[in-house]
Amino acid sequence: MLRLQMESDSSSAINDDPPKPAGVKNPLEKYSLLGRADEIEAGAASTKPLLGDAIMQGQATMIYAEPNTGKTLITLNLCLQAIEAKRIDAANLYYINADDSSEGLACKLRLMQDVGAHMLAPGFNGFRSYDLIQLLVQAVDGGSARGTCVVVDTLKKFTDLMDKKRSSAFAEVCRQYVMAGGTIVALGHTAKNPNADGTPRYQGTTDILEDFDAIYVAQPLTSKGNATQKVVKLTRKKCRADSPEAVAYAYDAVPGESYEAKLASVRPVDPDDLYDYAAEGDQVGEGEILGALVQLIEAGSTSGKMALARAAAGACGVSHRRAVEALDRMTGNTPNDHLWAFEKGPRGVRNYRLIDQTTGGV
Repeated sequence: MLRLQMESDSSSAINDDPPKPAGVKNPLEKYSLLGRADEIEAGAASTKPLLGDAIMQGQATMIYAEPNTGKTLITLNLCLQAIEAKRIDAANLYYINADDSSEGLACKLRLMQDVGAHMLAPGFNGFRSYDLIQLLVQAVDGGSARGTCVVVDTLKKFTDLMDKKRSSAFAEVCRQYVMAGGTIVALGHTAKNPNADGTPRYQGTTDILEDFDAIYVAQPLTSKGNATQKVVKLTRKKCRADSPEAVAYAYDAVPGESYEAKLASVRPVDPDDLYDYAAEGDQVGEGEILGALVQLIEAGSTSGKMALARAAAGACGVSHRRAVEALDRMTGNTPNDHLWAFEKGPRGVRNYRLIDQTTGGV
């Protein structure tokens, strides 16, 4: 009986909180959303596919890809398709083009203008890259974010992805924008060094990866039977909705073809049907690249390093970057470790010669 009485007394002491002084409010109450549930619910953007199947409405999505992979081409096509399918009103789409030439800007602007969508570019109409964060905040505060989609191409033009503080601040503003009913799509580049398994790796600190709703990393693929067809596979690294694990798109890369024709050729590919494709350059072995370089050097190629690598890349169907790496790796004067050396000619142009594998002489 005594034990029960003690427990009762202890319980009473715990629940007997001191009364809050009259007229004193907790400072957090100023920011409380109590009573605004109907308003917030009405302004929330439902999570559903907006651009293709992977980019969801009301979320912040980041897409990483190598330069010249086709990320802008595919994203622009998805924007136009979304407008045509009435997933979004053209007047609510804002494409921020900060990574283009004057000719490229003019072409893409015409495409967007023809459907009534917006395109912004730093240096035009007084817009500067550093204005973007404040403009997004103004849209949130003014209630104009809801129902809009902002595409940022590319993200590194608006924040320093290698700076944790700055990238975190940008991600926080994007979070505010999507919580206000908007959609953010950001494009960025993969790192130069891939993952251990050879797959592309995102660039920068982990803040964007942690703070955005969805992350996709693009990998260029090459058709085993059609050299003019390019395929890009987007693999999901993170999601907060029922986003697909992977999506893929193909487009035609015929030399001399107009950008409009290339844009019109973009089409979805079932990721399960990618057995006829390989990661770009994977189907070509190192030996084949080295063999092509040897033949070119034997033939007297004297146009310099980059031209030699470009010729080898074209002969093997691999990227210029991979050919340069092979050329650099086998340059030197040590037999068995190296295959060729070079001498500098007029204007510093490198003239390559095969080395004698028995003596190491040139």
